[in-house]
Amino acid sequence: MKTKNLVLLLCTLGGLFLLAACGGKEEGVVVESVTFAEGLDENYQPVNATTQFYPTDTIYASVKVTGAPTTGIMTGQFYYYDQLISEASIDFSTVNEGVIISFGQNTYVGFNLTPSATWPVDSGYSLKLLVDNVEVGSYAYEVIE
Repeated sequence: MKTKNLVLLLCTLGGLFLLAACGGKEEGVVVESVTFAEGLDENYQPVNATTQFYPTDTIYASVKVTGAPTTGIMTGQFYYYDQLISEASIDFSTVNEGVIISFGQNTYVGFNLTPSATWPVDSGYSLKLLVDNVEVGSYAYEVIE
């Protein structure tokens, strides 16, 4: 009887691992939301969400990604109208390294832009997100007095 239960348990666990490994088609990196904020916590979640910043503020953006992707490169590009101010990239193969199975958990990544001089007061600012060099969204923010 113990052998039968052990075999049943092993078959069940094996089935779960196969389901996790083969379960559904690979969606890639899916952006759920982007939140601008006054800061980010240690998990890159937004602290004091806002889309309005002062001329000397650092701009923070928290990007919530569906699940725990293990491949793909996300690039965040900060723009003032069509002028690229700064960009940074995140490689999901290192962000979620060691994650074997993830149920119902999302990944947060953060981008920030620190001024080298004061930002002009204007509404022409945006953050463009690219995944594997394909634009997946553009998100506006503004600088106020």
